[in-house]
Amino acid sequence: MEKQMIVFQNMEALENEMCKSMVRILTDAIQQKGIATLLLSGGGTPKGLYKRLSLQDLNWDKINIGLVDERFVEGSSKYSNAKMIEDILIQNKAQNANLVKMVFNSTHYEDNLKLVKEQYEGFKDADIVILGMGGDGHTASIFPKDNESEKCLNDSEPSVRNTNAPSHPEKRISLNKAFIEGAKNVMLMFSGGLKKSVFEQSESKMLPIQYFKKNLTAIYFAEN
Repeated sequence: MEKQMIVFQNMEALENEMCKSMVRILTDAIQQKGIATLLLSGGGTPKGLYKRLSLQDLNWDKINIGLVDERFVEGSSKYSNAKMIEDILIQNKAQNANLVKMVFNSTHYEDNLKLVKEQYEGFKDADIVILGMGGDGHTASIFPKDNESEKCLNDSEPSVRNTNAPSHPEKRISLNKAFIEGAKNVMLMFSGGLKKSVFEQSESKMLPIQYFKKNLTAIYFAEN
């Protein structure tokens, strides 16, 4: 059954509530296991959340952070999800968190994928996954009308794939659906009327986000 959408008037209210929920989950995980794992998406939507999260009193040295997806670019590139997370989240009180990137070899796309698969074994049962959604209904780097993205949706086992985006930079790396849904908590955040319409019509248009709906733990939506 699809989770009911939690609606907020603005992003600040959404970020505040979402941050509190994440802190509770991460704190509990550290108490129970001695470590917590967190998988994050890039893009502009979660930046405020990540900034707020960086100010929280957590045992950050016991939190391993990975990426849901990445652009196959140099670590210094403005397109790098890892760079955005380093610049915004791995700061303040969170500067001792451990970030595991997805680009280890920026010249060999296929060789890099092998390294990602090895390094991300420890994230297969993550405590939290944060997903976003694009205006085309993609989530992670799982895009409409892309053969590799289709495989991400249909794989029976958790894995990582190289996928193809419709815009620059086209080369992407993404966790597949099975990997994402293996997490204990899968949270989706997005905002605005246009994206809400895309989300609501995703089944009829067979958009990637629709395949995740029934297994989302929470859907956070801001009207503005």
